[in-house]
Amino acid sequence: MSRLQAMTLDIPPGQLVAALVSWAIGLAVLYLVIRLAVRHAIEDADRRRGKTRR
Repeated sequence: MSRLQAMTLDIPPGQLVAALVSWAIGLAVLYLVIRLAVRHAIEDADRRRGKTRR
């Protein structure tokens, strides 16, 4: 078996595209969830900081 044969994947192109799209959607959802959590944490910190200054 040559190196080129060992490096190729025996995955149908449609299945490969579906896997890549699934990964992309998962990463996008993860990014949005983390971004939303950070936004809420910053808002909470600003609210708490405002209460302690008064």
